[in-house]
Amino acid sequence: MIRDISSVFFNGIKKTFTLKGRASKKEYVIFTVLEFLIFTPLLIIERKYGRTDLLNIAIAFAAIIHLFIYTSVNVRRLHDCGLSGWWYLLNFILSPFIFLILCLIKGDKNKNKYGAPPEE
Repeated sequence: MIRDISSVFFNGIKKTFTLKGRASKKEYVIFTVLEFLIFTPLLIIERKYGRTDLLNIAIAFAAIIHLFIYTSVNVRRLHDCGLSGWWYLLNFILSPFIFLILCLIKGDKNKNKYGAPPEE
C-alpha cells in the first residue's frame, strides 16, 4: 500500500509542470490528503507559537509547491472527467467543497480528447 501511494505521488510530481493528460481519482485523493497532512501541522504550529521567520519560510515553500502540483493534478483530474481545465476556475469562484465533489466523480473509462485513461 505504501509503495502504491508513493508511486502515485512521485508519478504526480513528475507531471507537475504539465497540464496535459489525465489524473485518476486515486491520484487526486492522494494529493488532497498529502496537502492536508502538510498544511495542518504548519497551521497548528503557527497557532501555538505565532509566526516566526522559519515558519514563514516553511509556509511559503509549501504554498509554492502546492500551487504548482495541486493545480496540475486538478486540471488533469478534470480532463479525466472529460472537462476542460478552465473549470478549475470554479475553485476560486465557488466553494472549494463543490469543486471537490466535481473532482470525485467517475472519470471516462475510454480515451477522450485529453488522452487515454490513467493507469491506476
